[in-house]
Amino acid sequence: MSSCAIFDLDGTIIDYSSEGVFLKYLLKEGELPMSNLLDWTSYFLKTQDLRRAKAYKMYLHGLDYQRVCNLAESCFKERLVDRISPRVSDLMAFHRSEGRTIVILSGSLQVLVYWFHNYLESDLMIGYELETVDGYITGHQVGLNPHAENKAVLVKELTKTHAFNLADSYAYGNHHSDVHKLRLVGHPVAVNPDRKLRRIAMENGWQIEQFHVKT
Repeated sequence: MSSCAIFDLDGTIIDYSSEGVFLKYLLKEGELPMSNLLDWTSYFLKTQDLRRAKAYKMYLHGLDYQRVCNLAESCFKERLVDRISPRVSDLMAFHRSEGRTIVILSGSLQVLVYWFHNYLESDLMIGYELETVDGYITGHQVGLNPHAENKAVLVKELTKTHAFNLADSYAYGNHHSDVHKLRLVGHPVAVNPDRKLRRIAMENGWQIEQFHVKT
């Protein structure tokens, strides 16, 4: 059986939220209708559920999908590629030399994850897939939202499809919501972990790494 190395994106491959950078980029370029942002804010206030609100990409509702893809590429080249930790490239090269499949698994928009996948030459990628109707974004997702416990579900699905040996596999994550995924592999690594993940990692003897220097 083959093994894999699974990398989170936000806070791991880069030191920030890729979608947050993209949102600011869209605002600067004048690509987001203010009504979309107001509708999203209203939706959040109504539901009082940040996770649910973040999973509904209302701010992209009605936008041309291909246009958003083009903007994602520009944002990656202008704002995101320089945020990639050099440690990530080194580790991916190491895992390739060991015969492992490189996977990027992120809750960020798939249109953004794709460019990290392309640049870093990973083997597989999973991101938040936007639903479209007649070429326009609805704001809803296709499939499972790659967040928290859902990441573990997706890893299990990959394992069935690719026959990965998880006991010999690695997973990298920075947030305590990544614990579900990290527990599945034989070599979990907490990267610049938040306080809760650091505590869990120390209690379980997991490796802790600093990919990004905090200033």
